[in-house]
Amino acid sequence: MSAMAAVNFPEWTEYRKKNGLDPLGMQNSSVTLYQTLIPGIGNVTLRMRYYGLYAWLSRVYAKRIGDTNPQTWQRMIRRAEALYALIAQRRGDESGVTGSDWAQKTLDNLHGRTIDFAEAAKTRKETPDYYFAVDWGAYGLAYASQLFQIGIFDPSREHAIALPSVDLGEKLALAFDKELGELSGQFYDAILRGRVSLRDLDALVRLAPSGIRNGGTERKLYEDILFGRIGPQDEAATSRRASLLLILNIAEQIQRAPTPDDVRWTLYAGKDQEGRLFTPATQQLQAQTERWRLYHANDLCHVALECLLKYILDTLDEYPRGIAPSSLIARCVDEITSTSPHPPPSSWNAFVASLPPVANPGDPNIQDTEFALVNTIMAARRPIHPCSADVARNALTLLAVLHRAFRANTQAITEELKNLDFTAFHSLLTEGRYLEQVGDAPFRDAVARIIEERVVRRHLWVALRKFQRQGDYTFLVEADDGLIRLREKDGPVFTNPRLGPAIRFLHDIHLLGENGLTRRGVEVLQAS
Repeated sequence: MSAMAAVNFPEWTEYRKKNGLDPLGMQNSSVTLYQTLIPGIGNVTLRMRYYGLYAWLSRVYAKRIGDTNPQTWQRMIRRAEALYALIAQRRGDESGVTGSDWAQKTLDNLHGRTIDFAEAAKTRKETPDYYFAVDWGAYGLAYASQLFQIGIFDPSREHAIALPSVDLGEKLALAFDKELGELSGQFYDAILRGRVSLRDLDALVRLAPSGIRNGGTERKLYEDILFGRIGPQDEAATSRRASLLLILNIAEQIQRAPTPDDVRWTLYAGKDQEGRLFTPATQQLQAQTERWRLYHANDLCHVALECLLKYILDTLDEYPRGIAPSSLIARCVDEITSTSPHPPPSSWNAFVASLPPVANPGDPNIQDTEFALVNTIMAARRPIHPCSADVARNALTLLAVLHRAFRANTQAITEELKNLDFTAFHSLLTEGRYLEQVGDAPFRDAVARIIEERVVRRHLWVALRKFQRQGDYTFLVEADDGLIRLREKDGPVFTNPRLGPAIRFLHDIHLLGENGLTRRGVEVLQAS
């Protein structure tokens, strides 16, 4: 497992600590990129069937209740989610379900044959025994925005309650209701009562996330929605379709279901880890591959700089009373440049030229491939693992490799990133341009400038901006009387480009299985 895999899992919890969040202000450019690569799917939209559940729920709410009071709609959502968690846990082996820990605990401690979940469906302000902390549940946290974006929901001009869209949302709601069949009334009544029997749960288990029927209309609608055959025919639908087809193409090539890391590195390197070329058949998929490559390169760029920040923070840990910035930077430069057995290069440009391209940047077994450099960097990311000068040197090496790629792809990088606000968004483009400016400087001077200007000063600027605009105190270092000292530690973090949920969705709708493409997955790929 690569080091990146450890950061790909969302946590169903409320996040309050702000210290060090995107400390160099570069992750937001990656987030902006991946939002356009798989629109309609979010990092915490973990199961496809929730889309049908919410479509059905909004339709039945409008038809049978019709109350435009948001609190009434909120109560309906929370009860439905709590009941759905019980259904999923009763079925067993279901992941990505909101409230699953509460549901399992409830089932384990059950005395009798009836579960009263109305109390747990209240908000945390109303009860200490809530199933989920976020007031609007998984719907508000994750799914609502994607339901609107993908075209399942339409906003109302008259009230704040979501409505299923006439063409797409209504179809999906009816398809979900058809799958419920005779259980539709039973499911609805249980939501209203806030109480369910074990016998009811046993009947309802086929509605769990993994219960999408392979030959059903509901499954076909999910496929049509994801691949943009119905719903808004816009740029977002086209991009989502292309990314999903790339995942299926990779599954076909590696003969198994890919992981998010498989997808990222194959698209970045143009090869799988076995060294086999990955060559999408159409120009549209080739263009989408290039966009993914630039996204991943942008992520590698901020990871390299965040690793240098981690090295600085670990070094500062030795000076509890503080140290002059110039002395800190001089020490870091000395230690980093002394790690190589060879004399330091004459300049940054000479350093870049000394790193010949590798055959497969995603090969974990070859030294100084991007994959190998990243694994070393991420192994030292946690506060308990000090970042050594050798690891910081790897970060500089990765930065140099990316600079070489920047020179070879300046036009494509500029085209992809030119619309970002450069006063707020730092990216592969801004850093590539900066490295061009220091390219002819002596190597030690270039390293010192990178550390001072792109790491230390950048972090202080980003933290000050967050404090002024949002009131969040995110400073990792503090300056006092000409000295700086450590306040908090932080490490490099990859952004999470929705690939995990996308792959899970393809499993849910039977396009991917344990051995890779299913029969239907092959048909979808052949039809593309």
